[in-house]
Amino acid sequence: MQQAKWVRVFPIILIFCLAIGTISSLIKSAGPLVLLVSMAVLLAARLLAPLLNRLTRRQMLLLLGIGFGLMLVAQLLVLKIMPVTVYHDPFRVLSQADQMAAGDMHWRITYFWRYSNNVSLAYLLSLWLRATTLVHLSTNMSVHLLSLLLLDGFIALLTRTVAQLSHRNTTTLAVFAFCSLTPVAYTYFLQVFYSDLPAMLVLLILVREVWLWAQRNVRQKWVHGITLTCTALLGQLLKPNLIVVLPAVVLLGGCYVLLKRRLTWGKMLPLLLIVLGLGLSVPAGRIIDTAANFTPNTQFAFPTTNWLVMGINQHSHGMYSGKDVARSLKLPNQAARNRANLQIIAHRYQTIGPLKLARLWVTKAGILLNVHGVQSWYNGGYRVAPQWYLAHARTLQTLTAMGYQVAIVCLFVMTAFRLLLWRPELRSRREWVVLFSIIIVLGYIAFHVLLWETEQRYGQVLVPLLWLVASGLPVPIKVRHFGWRRPVAGLVLAGGAVVAGIGAAPLIAAQNHQPLIIAAQRSQLSTQYRATPRKLAAGAVLAETVNVNAHANYFSVQTHNHAHVRVTLTNLATGDVVRLHQAGLVYRTQQHLAAGQYRIWLTNTSRRPQAIDVVATHNYRLAPHPLVINGVRHAHASLIYTVMRKE
Repeated sequence: MQQAKWVRVFPIILIFCLAIGTISSLIKSAGPLVLLVSMAVLLAARLLAPLLNRLTRRQMLLLLGIGFGLMLVAQLLVLKIMPVTVYHDPFRVLSQADQMAAGDMHWRITYFWRYSNNVSLAYLLSLWLRATTLVHLSTNMSVHLLSLLLLDGFIALLTRTVAQLSHRNTTTLAVFAFCSLTPVAYTYFLQVFYSDLPAMLVLLILVREVWLWAQRNVRQKWVHGITLTCTALLGQLLKPNLIVVLPAVVLLGGCYVLLKRRLTWGKMLPLLLIVLGLGLSVPAGRIIDTAANFTPNTQFAFPTTNWLVMGINQHSHGMYSGKDVARSLKLPNQAARNRANLQIIAHRYQTIGPLKLARLWVTKAGILLNVHGVQSWYNGGYRVAPQWYLAHARTLQTLTAMGYQVAIVCLFVMTAFRLLLWRPELRSRREWVVLFSIIIVLGYIAFHVLLWETEQRYGQVLVPLLWLVASGLPVPIKVRHFGWRRPVAGLVLAGGAVVAGIGAAPLIAAQNHQPLIIAAQRSQLSTQYRATPRKLAAGAVLAETVNVNAHANYFSVQTHNHAHVRVTLTNLATGDVVRLHQAGLVYRTQQHLAAGQYRIWLTNTSRRPQAIDVVATHNYRLAPHPLVINGVRHAHASLIYTVMRKE
């Protein structure tokens, strides 16, 4: 045990990081309520623990089965009734994959030359889309099916792994509740397909396979060895920052040596297979580039130092910086950008000073571990928000944000408390898998805090590993006595926390003055990536119907820079016509619009062709109604529009 004392430096650093994440989640206006509800939930769980831990295996399976069934029904309803308009990076990946699945292997926008790490994601997604077309699934249905399979597979595997690690019903039910009763199962990971969810699943599989390796027989080790290698390979292709697993493997091997544990081939083989998979991602990436007909272009490519520059930018708090990107775009090629970036990095480190640098790092850690914006990650709002939702939208948005904040605070506090009381001896495989998870978490945090740029959603990759840490550590306090008063008090406390949250939500929501999106189609490839606009011939007319389920006071239609057209809205019930006026890249009106069905009319009244931003895909439906071009319906095309209510 004396030899393992120095290992405590890892959990101590993680406790500090979790404390920053907890504080970050509490600094919003709802922070005090989030803290109170979180403490009530943790105490209620503690009081209910004796009752829950007495449940039999059959009872647990029944509970989880019912829970999974209800969760799946809710997910299907969300996808059917409340689809979102996907934009930014996920849409560009989806659009390219949809194009390649249809046999068009050209790369027409500069996005993938700038961010070539998403080429593999687009190509692999195109293979899935191509396979599902054999059973006549649209791209929309295919992507929804893939998200459901990955998300529910992830939840099921995480729940099973936590159950096997902890051997406690309470922890098993807690992780399932964390996934099924919060936005995890119903918002970003379900509605927007991107690399974050696959990365979470990859990390979970890697750590799980390392932990269970010794239990496999020879035949199973062949199968699981291939699985381990392919998982590491796939993870590195889809999410290059998972390279942090490599130093984690080296550190874990170093711990074996320093603690004078016997370093057997059986212990090292799964770690070596992970390294092999990470290494194979380099030639695999080149093979994918060839298969996808992708050729890198240094005129548009960004060097690695671009993200390092943004990571040290105080003004953007180490997040994505449009100014840094715009400066790089003015340079002729990748080499010139790299030289300029190195000079900027050196200058920023020289001028920032140690105190401001430390403050920047703490700020970045808080951003990385914050989840407040989960319902708006990479989506521009609901395509058509339902009427019942719009009637209570502010309150529902507040409850959604608070619900996930409470869940994250509970996870952070529970994990930190168990880490604080952990005295590592590292004599069991369970302790080693906890240490491995901690090292990966710390490596990932250090990567995004000390070097890379950061965003809120980046920290979600760590959620499964934190659950493995929490479930692999012993419960610090044993409940010795069981009586009916404890579970009753726990139920009352949990119910009170829920009632308090619901009761306070309208008051907190009243402080939210952000525009409320009523209907939108904001998917686009973007002119910054040289997306080609549609040339609208003289006299040509575009028309598209939009459902507006509540009164609005803002309606905009994006056209194109310097486009001169006539844009009007017609209320299909009353026949009233509203003219939209040009304001930069959009035509808009800020008149009061009653709920109803409207038709956008966009007419080229000039004698020359006009450039118009029209989004078109091969098999992906962008909006509820087709775009009509000169009387011809185009089901997979749409204008770019936003309907809002501003306060």
